[in-house]
Amino acid sequence: MEADSKLHIADYVLFCIGLAVSLATGIYYAVAERKKSSTYGFHRGGGKLKALPVALSMLVTFESSIFYLGYPAEVYIHGIIFWLVNFGTMIGLSSLFWISIPLFYPLQVTSVFEYLQLRHDSQLIRQVAMVLNTIFMVLYAALVLFGAALALQSVMGLSVWIYIVVLSVIAMIYTSLGGIKAVIATDVVQGIIMIVIILAVLIYGTVKIGGVTRVLDYNRPSGRLQLVDFDTSPFTRHTFWTLIIGAAIRSFGFSCRQMAIQRLNSTKSVSEARKVAAISIPGFFLLESLVMLQGLVAFAYFTDKGCDPLASGQISNPNQIMSFAVMDMFTKAPGVTGLFLAAICSATLSTLSSLLSSVSALISEDVLKVRWRNASDVQLTKASKLAVLVCGVVCTGFGVVISETKGPITQISGSILGAMDGPMTALFFMSIFLKFTTRKGILVSILCGVLFAMWLSLGYNFSTGRKETPWLPLGPTDKCENSSLAIHNVTYSVNITFKIAMEDLATGNTTESLSEITGLNYLYSISYMYFAAMVTFVSLAVGISISLMTKVERQLPIPRHLMLIINKQFFKCKPNLTDDSVSFERQKQHF
Repeated sequence: MEADSKLHIADYVLFCIGLAVSLATGIYYAVAERKKSSTYGFHRGGGKLKALPVALSMLVTFESSIFYLGYPAEVYIHGIIFWLVNFGTMIGLSSLFWISIPLFYPLQVTSVFEYLQLRHDSQLIRQVAMVLNTIFMVLYAALVLFGAALALQSVMGLSVWIYIVVLSVIAMIYTSLGGIKAVIATDVVQGIIMIVIILAVLIYGTVKIGGVTRVLDYNRPSGRLQLVDFDTSPFTRHTFWTLIIGAAIRSFGFSCRQMAIQRLNSTKSVSEARKVAAISIPGFFLLESLVMLQGLVAFAYFTDKGCDPLASGQISNPNQIMSFAVMDMFTKAPGVTGLFLAAICSATLSTLSSLLSSVSALISEDVLKVRWRNASDVQLTKASKLAVLVCGVVCTGFGVVISETKGPITQISGSILGAMDGPMTALFFMSIFLKFTTRKGILVSILCGVLFAMWLSLGYNFSTGRKETPWLPLGPTDKCENSSLAIHNVTYSVNITFKIAMEDLATGNTTESLSEITGLNYLYSISYMYFAAMVTFVSLAVGISISLMTKVERQLPIPRHLMLIINKQFFKCKPNLTDDSVSFERQKQHF
């Protein structure tokens, strides 16, 4: 039987319908808002957006195909202890209440980096931070595209680059035509598709296995249900401490990211912004928990069947596990696999469109308005739409390059991506809370933070002597037969995830004992969950030290509204700007 004969015509139909719905939703809002076109409307929706759709948009924006495929695979390989990362994420995301809303909502900035110019009276800091963030988003978009395309290829065949181009074109069309309103409306539709298929897999898979008890019974002997490990060693991959502390610090920086601020500042009131945070934070916890549980259901399903696809060699990449599981589970339910593929595309499109919208806003606010001061609002709006298309083409190009390179290029890209989080978190922390920071301190902090992060990440990815964590025991293979399942066993030697620990470990050649580690491999063997914290602390140490040595640099007073004090003001929105704040021309344009 041909490999792709298992896909029913209903799968193709529902897959195409899923893509068409996303495209049609975006075009509808583009047509509906065509007479209200302005940069404010294009990037901020006119400041009239409601909490629920914005919260759902924020939720699905950060749950890309990497998350959709990588989290279940992580649980399948390393167990449910990874679920603890959700508690750390919630702790970090709580900063939306005490940083994002109190500080950025009254400023009503479209670009979060405009705040840096107001705070430090330095266009250079603003531009440097914006460029680094843009690189981050473009490379992240490329990895997200590649992850989805790889999953689609494994099921449907065809070249990876075809799926990359198709997904990019769809996102570019509705984002460039409809702006942030089209992005958010489409995110809502895509979020519904994602949630429906997640629940379908969990419920149907659990019932087919024999109930929740059977799922737990199959996972328990292999150690996949071990939920708590209080080992304080920083070299252990997943422990209570690495997951909670690491995720909290990594998520803390989210409160100052462009995609978060752009959405919060697009709501019509402070109360609506608070509702966005109140909905999205538990939403992250719930959705990520459901996705992780799929890993347990998949392992129980293949154990019950007596044929683990990784152990039997039917697939070689853990990220293919959910695609394989869905196709096998729903063999007699035509269309479900198509919906699953549509959900992967929805996760990709939501992330990609949000990244394109954010980059367009940054180019408009941080480049065009600064250097093209006489441009009309109509010209800026057209330029913003063009920026979406240009950025989309660049993302597509990077995605195609990654897909065609049989080598470690995504590890290099992942290292650059990891290099952005720590320095940016330290940058905003110093700007918001430390009054004595100087421009030189900030710039040197960014430089040293990026260099340290790249060194750390590259060493982690390429070192052959660091400690590696072996997989948990895989399921049985005694009942395996020659499978005609529609999985194209893609054997890329690249790692399609970033930040989430999806190494392609060689199970027979791992260094498990610290006694075998020498030199810098001790540093590289630290749990990847601590990387963001390490880079953040190094950046902070450098920035604070240089600022103290150059403290005579600052002469102008810092307006009170540009900083936060560690007191009860954290938990409520500060009032709008007062007279002492109007010391910068751009502030007058906002208020």
